[in-house]
Amino acid sequence: MSDIKAAISRASNALHLSAFSKYESYTNRARPFDENLLSLLEEQLRIAEVKRVERRTKYAGFPQIKTFNVFDLSRDRLPYLNFDEFRELASCRFIDEKMDVVAIGPSGRGKTHTALAAGYEAVKRGYSVRFKRASDLVNEMSEAKSEKRLNSYLKALNRFQFLIIDEMGYLNYDIASSSLLFQIVGARYETASTFYTTNLEFSKWPQFIGDEALASAIVDRIAHHAIVLNMNGGPTGWRLDHARSKQQRPPQE
Repeated sequence: MSDIKAAISRASNALHLSAFSKYESYTNRARPFDENLLSLLEEQLRIAEVKRVERRTKYAGFPQIKTFNVFDLSRDRLPYLNFDEFRELASCRFIDEKMDVVAIGPSGRGKTHTALAAGYEAVKRGYSVRFKRASDLVNEMSEAKSEKRLNSYLKALNRFQFLIIDEMGYLNYDIASSSLLFQIVGARYETASTFYTTNLEFSKWPQFIGDEALASAIVDRIAHHAIVLNMNGGPTGWRLDHARSKQQRPPQE
């Protein structure tokens, strides 16, 4: 390596400009200097964007990455789902409009997949996103309350433009836990978007909330300004279908 190439490499690495350290891959001596410079800058921007998305994705706390383009959107599986509303989620316009989203249906219908795909789209578009399972959220809030830091916890959580609360209704809560959940719902009502996934229709939420009046207050705030995805119907869930499809594959020779 020549002295000049070594110096460029050292300076590029010191400035964290990885594209410039490999400038020969993105430049052509036959082109004018400004065109080569533009190529380098565009590649550096691309690298920075990839790293930004990776960083925000990690911070969001997604258990895994899911995307809309691999979602099995078929009428047989989801006969009651409004496909236009579903596809519109990828635009993230609902976040700008501070709307909530509620995906309702039994296990295996793709509710969490949908929430994670919406979250990943939001991350790519620069929104601040956080994923929480409902049980973890309630436990963390209970712990924060016992340590007299509930207000700071709520403030930190409500700074996120998009919050995903997964698996509402899978566990029953006592009144104290449900009251904590109401604080999140109330604080984010018409001020920031929240995506809820649940296996229960709204009419059955008192079963896990534990109090009719509190359940009504929570549902009223969520349903008032929300996109409701009806993911009921169909003979089996995705996980069972997927397992069967694996079993039915012919053996490879």
